Amino acid sequence: MLLSECARDIIEQTIAQGENMTTMRDIAKISNVSVSTVSRVLSGKGRVSDEKRSEILRIIKDLHYIPDYHAKCMVKGGIISVGLVVPDITNPFFSELAKGIESELGNHALLILMDSFRNEEREKELSIALRDNGAKGIIFGNSHVDDDFILEISKFIPTVVFDKEYNLSNVGTIALDNFRGSYMATKHLIENGCSRILHFGGFPDLDVSFQRKLGYEKAMIESNLIPKTILTGYDQDSGYEQAKKIFSSEKYDGVFCMNDLVAVGVMKGLKEIGFSIPTDVKMVGFDDVNLCEVLVPPLTSVHQPVEEMGKAAVKMLLAMIEKKDTPKKYLFSPSLVVRGSSLKK
Repeated sequence: MLLSECARDIIEQTIAQGENMTTMRDIAKISNVSVSTVSRVLSGKGRVSDEKRSEILRIIKDLHYIPDYHAKCMVKGGIISVGLVVPDITNPFFSELAKGIESELGNHALLILMDSFRNEEREKELSIALRDNGAKGIIFGNSHVDDDFILEISKFIPTVVFDKEYNLSNVGTIALDNFRGSYMATKHLIENGCSRILHFGGFPDLDVSFQRKLGYEKAMIESNLIPKTILTGYDQDSGYEQAKKIFSSEKYDGVFCMNDLVAVGVMKGLKEIGFSIPTDVKMVGFDDVNLCEVLVPPLTSVHQPVEEMGKAAVKMLLAMIEKKDTPKKYLFSPSLVVRGSSLKK
């Protein structure tokens, strides 16, 4: 069947304006049917003749029509979408966090996952894009966020932030007791015979890094040991580079790392220099991601119940979206998972 002159005009207008400008009203006009008939064809529900259905579907294809999911959800009164902004999706911790969030969301909302690459300006841009494109709420996967920006974005949509607390009506917090976790890790190394323990830490502008450093220092000072922190970062490469640099000229018998990815890099660097783990250097990481079990030796690590934390974030966010009463903070307790990297030989 040839397209009518009206249809050709609409196609030309669509191409001039951008291929996603076509509406259901345009489809209905070309097909000489009502908008509700086009809607029935798109949903696959309701009675439409096979001939008319085929014609409408062909026109939809020709015009590159894409149904407006957001508008559909608004009509139904459902949750449009929820944004998750993380600093580094290659870190298994954030992958597992996304898994927990997705699991709890189920059919309640569409999850939009965005990676800020640890760039604060990009994080702001992504968040504004989420807000402007219909997201009903945002979850920030870590505490490296600008306080003034959180204040501003939360005026428009409910917000959940990990490991940083705000006294704002539209902002909730999911936190781990990072101080306690790092204290436990350091005490474990001391109890296993370490007296010179180096902390490969994150940067102090991240509250998580600061709390883990404080916990490490408390355990060291209690045992009359001298704490030393090397500002490292959060990825495998930074751990590797710092380990090669420091251990080439200094000697330590214990290492506590900011997270497991840093620990992987440190372990690689120490092995290349010629150190044996745990004989020469005992190691503890933080997060207890899945890769800890497959390292050689397996890595002792502070466990975060990350999937449960993700689920709690969703429950809190959905309650705020629906304007229901909800606690504005959930505090989770860490635990130490002991493996071969820290045990006495």
